[in-house]
Amino acid sequence: NLMSVEFKDWDVDHWAYLNGKPEVEADFKREPKDFIVDEKLGFELTGEGENLFLHIEKTGLNTQQVCQHLAKVLNKRLRDIGYAGLKDKQAITRQWFSVQVNVKSEPDLSAIETEQIKLLSATRHNKKLRVGALAGNGFIIRLRNVSDQQALIARLQTATAGVPNYFGPQRFGIKGNNLNWANRMSSGEQIRDKKLKGFALSAARSYLFNQVVSERIAKDHFEQPLEGDVYSLSGSNSYFSETISDAILARLQSHDISISAPLWGDGELATEGEARALELTALTPFQTWQNLLQENALEQERRSIHLMAEDLKWQTDNEDLIVSFILPTGCFATSVLRECVRFRESSE
Repeated sequence: NLMSVEFKDWDVDHWAYLNGKPEVEADFKREPKDFIVDEKLGFELTGEGENLFLHIEKTGLNTQQVCQHLAKVLNKRLRDIGYAGLKDKQAITRQWFSVQVNVKSEPDLSAIETEQIKLLSATRHNKKLRVGALAGNGFIIRLRNVSDQQALIARLQTATAGVPNYFGPQRFGIKGNNLNWANRMSSGEQIRDKKLKGFALSAARSYLFNQVVSERIAKDHFEQPLEGDVYSLSGSNSYFSETISDAILARLQSHDISISAPLWGDGELATEGEARALELTALTPFQTWQNLLQENALEQERRSIHLMAEDLKWQTDNEDLIVSFILPTGCFATSVLRECVRFRESSE
């Protein structure tokens, strides 16, 4: 029952696989250098302005820790530091930060570098860096001690046609703990911490989205549209509805458009007919979370259910396989890998 508010461990991996659960196993993220992420800015820096953009390589730290470090050594408030996305701690990530700095001042950047933080470059720009202001992220991932390399390569070849655009386990917190906070909010508890509240709402919303995607796979409507579906235009946030036709099927086939599922919030559900019926059925057990998202003024939005990894490549290295690809912002590398390989439980 969703209303029971005791903390429990959530299964955030029960969702359907597009091509069945993989048999292959590998070690994942045994050390930070096994997971390298490179942010791709979606715009050119102007070279002038009152925001200093810092390109930073961090190892074994999360994004907030870097923000706190920058605020401290540059003598700024935390809110003067901007970033585009939260990046894994157990990884080497190259990401951008912005710091508000007077146009005339030349801040001393020498204190930024530590054993875990490298400053790659600094460039001025006319705007602060906002969350989500990225074209995407590049990943280089080492999967260690792969149980069957040929089987993994076969799964990766299948994944080049696309995978379910699930929100990854990081979104739900350790053992799904962010969902426990969503339940506490649903039961009327006031959460003062804005960040925690944001994590809880985002986790509940992502869980609902994954439920719909999983239901579509189970009902064989991942590639096959339903009457009343809403399509999202590749590479943009815009979506539209249209009757199923040969033209629509061809556009789905060429990945110019893809079927979308709801990011729950206030307002009218965009789908109609069969598509709406499927979505509502999948979400029936989660009425309390639907209400929570509406009460907290999130708006009904849509997200593509289909994820294409760009430039998906792999190479073997003894027992390991090194996989690289680029994803649009807001998409999860773990969702690509989930379709291909099972991660052995870490011995930590």
